[in-house]
Amino acid sequence: MALVGSPRGLRSLTLLAGLVAVALVVLALYRGIAANEGFLQSLPMINKGRPNQAENHRPTNTHAPPKYKPTPTFVVQSVTDPFPLLAKSTATPPPIPEYNVPRPGVHREYGLSYVPPLFIGFTRQWPMLLQCVVSYLTAGWPPESIYVVENTGVQDSNAQGRLGLQNPFYLDHATLRKLGVNIIQAPVLLSFSQMQNFFLSVAHARSWPYYFYSHQDVLVFSFEDGPDTIERPGDRDWFFYDEQDEADIMRPAAAGQDGYRTIYENCLRELNRTLEREERWAFRWFQYDHLTLVNRAALDAVGGWDSLIPYYGSDCDMNARLEMDGWSLRHRRVGIINDVSTVLEDLSALYRDPNVTPKFVDPNPVPKPEGQHTEEQKEESKENQDDPAKSEVKDDGEDKVAQKRDGNVNGTGVVGVARSVEYFRELVNVGNDMGAHKYRDDKNARNSWQNSQHGGVGEPYYYNAEGFSASFWILAEAGRQIFAEKWGHRDCDLVEGTALKLEDQWLVEKDWE
Repeated sequence: MALVGSPRGLRSLTLLAGLVAVALVVLALYRGIAANEGFLQSLPMINKGRPNQAENHRPTNTHAPPKYKPTPTFVVQSVTDPFPLLAKSTATPPPIPEYNVPRPGVHREYGLSYVPPLFIGFTRQWPMLLQCVVSYLTAGWPPESIYVVENTGVQDSNAQGRLGLQNPFYLDHATLRKLGVNIIQAPVLLSFSQMQNFFLSVAHARSWPYYFYSHQDVLVFSFEDGPDTIERPGDRDWFFYDEQDEADIMRPAAAGQDGYRTIYENCLRELNRTLEREERWAFRWFQYDHLTLVNRAALDAVGGWDSLIPYYGSDCDMNARLEMDGWSLRHRRVGIINDVSTVLEDLSALYRDPNVTPKFVDPNPVPKPEGQHTEEQKEESKENQDDPAKSEVKDDGEDKVAQKRDGNVNGTGVVGVARSVEYFRELVNVGNDMGAHKYRDDKNARNSWQNSQHGGVGEPYYYNAEGFSASFWILAEAGRQIFAEKWGHRDCDLVEGTALKLEDQWLVEKDWE
């Protein structure tokens, strides 16, 4: 529209209207961009010609889709927190039995200048690890000397709280800090033999000539009730130096009696006595390697663990090389140790909580074929149908046991010690049942706990649980083959059954062909 020759007032009004129109257009554009954050990024000139960053970056695949495996039909049980008392952020652990509280500086009473560490390696199944740690603490092991080695391969995800309880690699750093134990994070996921060499490396870095290590699938107790004559599935023939040594070990004083020692104090005593009696020693096993005392110098002398034998067979190789080089390996007894695959329903029981009845749950029960029941189950079911009152006897018995207790079971005073030991007997019986449960079916049950968690999809460093388990067994079998090729012998009896020497590694022909 031409404004030349138009009245001045009309030209001013038209110009003002034009400015208002431009302002409205700009406002509309602004609101449109604000409502769509990717608007500017979608403009090639503004985003340097790149597509929207929110789009899928995966390449287009024109191949036929792969054939997927059948979806598993088994139902995975949800993991529950076995220590609900510590679930609250402000919660603190209850006191342990008074007679198990470690005396300050007790290591010096046994001639030790430092507190020997206890390494506990962890890869998966948090409830099992938590049970293991709590059992050591309540049996009298000082928390500051326990070092949980996080061997999950998830980098800082657990430290930052980015994994959930259902994830097999979940580890609760906050709970471990409440318990007072230390956490060391392995830089990458390590095999068993690599983790053993990691323990050795940390011992060198911190100038620890001797240290202990434990598996996470154990439940330990001190000899609170005195002598314990039960033979457990993981026990071996104990070694004694003489009759007096046997009497000291097999007839220990009970809690509240003169001479009572916790499992921790027995371990310190064993280290002291070993240093006095033997110069060339390597391992002291306290139920094979479920709890082990290590002499760093012995491992250095034979070159540490063979990292190329990742799992099964690595102990046979290590033990044989040590014996071939003249280092002693002995089975000694320091406490009650159960090799378990199950978890106590509430870990408060280990603190002798009078409101908790000790009982365990199986995180991954071995499934039976559909419709299959044992004769005992059939008979019990028939009896309960005939007499419904019988089905309530067990629960009623547990209620009566709980009613007999009061709040004074935590080892304070003469009456408190007696009642704490009474509760302890219940715990030991349950622990024995847990050990028997693990070994009830050697082919299927013993390692079932390792594959009991399948969650974590979408979380950092997620790895398919079935794939992890399959990979583990492939590596384990490869390790067995490496062991056989290394020694020309398939079995673990390298010292007892052959004339092999330390220098014969990788130099001999196979003896099975």
